[in-house]
Amino acid sequence: MGIKNLTPFLLPQAIAITFAGAIFLGFYLISVAFANRWLVFTDDGWKIRRNIHWYTLSITNITAVLVLIAQSVTLSTSMAEASYVEEGNQLADHEDPPWKAIVRCTVSGIVVLLANSLLENVSPLDHLCEEDACHVVKNIHDKNYGPYRWSTVSMTVGPGIVFLPFLASTIALSAYCTGLLIRRLWIFLKDSENSSTTRQIQFLIRVLMESGVLYLAISIAHFFVYFGHDNFAIHMVGLLHTTIIGIAYNLIIIRVGQNRSEEEHYSTTGKLTTFQVAEISHIISTDFGSTSDGTDGVTEASRDKRM
Repeated sequence: MGIKNLTPFLLPQAIAITFAGAIFLGFYLISVAFANRWLVFTDDGWKIRRNIHWYTLSITNITAVLVLIAQSVTLSTSMAEASYVEEGNQLADHEDPPWKAIVRCTVSGIVVLLANSLLENVSPLDHLCEEDACHVVKNIHDKNYGPYRWSTVSMTVGPGIVFLPFLASTIALSAYCTGLLIRRLWIFLKDSENSSTTRQIQFLIRVLMESGVLYLAISIAHFFVYFGHDNFAIHMVGLLHTTIIGIAYNLIIIRVGQNRSEEEHYSTTGKLTTFQVAEISHIISTDFGSTSDGTDGVTEASRDKRM
């Protein structure tokens, strides 16, 4: 799929993409607000938690800043394209400065890394370095050098000799971290004999799988859309990629926080036994209720309250 085979990218399409990006950014900021609520305030009101899990809180808000940076760069590009067309030029002739693409690529890689949050593992860091190296080379190398003749979108087929490993690394990073996290939980679940603990771990596995499927789906879609011929689809999926990954991460915090609050509510009425979070050996140490930032994994332990 050479660039000449792509459908033309029109200014109305750029406006539509920016509008869609703004809507999803709104959804993302709402999820950030709810995630901060469960991280900072107690379950029964608006009192500040005694033990705030600062690492998870930092990851959540650093990711928000990065997403806003990426969206700002995209908005800047749309405004520049509109101004370029108003001057009587063709939108297809407009070229962004290389630093914008590098910033978007770097932000995307860091957001994926933070969403998985397994910073102590070498493999995710390797993937991030690979992603950035690929995109930097793509933007600073003479694309007409040698036999490759890279286009800005693709070579003969697919996203090109440099951008292809970037997207593949993103998918591999997401799959690796999600699988490793669920595996740790599954191992702990097999060793657990407490019914309340088992129920909570099963819930966490389900939440992680759902969020994992969400950001794996958008990563895979971003990969395969480059093998089509629709320029509009390529730009749209590329813009939504980072935002949806951020939403998937925040949903883990929100759902776990809500579940913990419901469990504690039922326990006070005598309908269910409650559970409290405890440190589980080498798997994880967490201060935030029953959720985790994913740095070492996610675990929980339960102990019954005296009713």
